[in-house]
Amino acid sequence: MQPRTASRLLALLGFAACASPEPPAPAPVDAVAPAVVEDAVPTVYAEQEVDVAARPLEPIRPRYPARLREFGVEGTVEARVIVWPDGSVSGRELIASDHPEFTKAVRAALDEARFAPGLLRGKPVASTVTLKLHFRLSR
Repeated sequence: MQPRTASRLLALLGFAACASPEPPAPAPVDAVAPAVVEDAVPTVYAEQEVDVAARPLEPIRPRYPARLREFGVEGTVEARVIVWPDGSVSGRELIASDHPEFTKAVRAALDEARFAPGLLRGKPVASTVTLKLHFRLSR
């Protein structure tokens, strides 16, 4: 077969002879830049950075685990939480605990707790607060 004949045969079969197809046109670029959202992630201040530290509105009283009470086990849990400007709590961080059951009880109590937020220049801000909760049996 001569090259000319091969080109015709390829053309009849729907193939381009030696020409490569045109590349697709680039997608149009929007002239409008995306909006920048400032403060999309709020600043969380450490408790020593605020003028007034966040505090619980009511005393936090975790339930004493029955099994540990039965065996006379006492202990302490230290935890750090983030208190948001609306007083809600998140980001529970365990610092120290004398028993996993105490930790579980403190986490449950913190889920229910409401706080007065920390204040910076008179305005509520997100801040951390460290809590030390003791499990003591009355004697």
